[in-house]
Amino acid sequence: MLRLFTGMDFPGSPDPDTQRQPAGYDFSLKSIAAFRGPAALDFSNAKRDLPELAELAWPEDGSPIELSPGGYLVTYNETVSVPEHSAGILLPRSSLMRCGATLHSALWDPGYTGKGQGLMTVYNTLRLHRDARIAQFILIAIEGQVESLYSGQYQGENL
Repeated sequence: MLRLFTGMDFPGSPDPDTQRQPAGYDFSLKSIAAFRGPAALDFSNAKRDLPELAELAWPEDGSPIELSPGGYLVTYNETVSVPEHSAGILLPRSSLMRCGATLHSALWDPGYTGKGQGLMTVYNTLRLHRDARIAQFILIAIEGQVESLYSGQYQGENL
């Protein structure tokens, strides 16, 4: 079952009336970072080592950041609090894909709160303005009892 966003708030949104969509909510761009080093993952997370990042600065004159093809970590403006009986899914806006870029995101677990991040893969030179709407967030209702709420390392990220 798809749960619509009627009345749901996302603090940090530049313009909630514009961002509210028929089946979801547009997420906008807060910041962009380039990867600057190696990373490591393992089964238990004991050896997890996230890569160094270099945040790209917004030009002071209000012009866009120009991205060359590659991968970037993006942070969204919107603060999410996933309800207990829901899971969140974030998809790229079709306009982003028509520009030659896409987003990749993991499932947003019940109980997660934060300003999430996603991997943007750019295939074509892309100019992004601050607060550009790049993704659409939807909630999926979970039927039955949820065994536990999210309590991982990223709880409260970027707040």
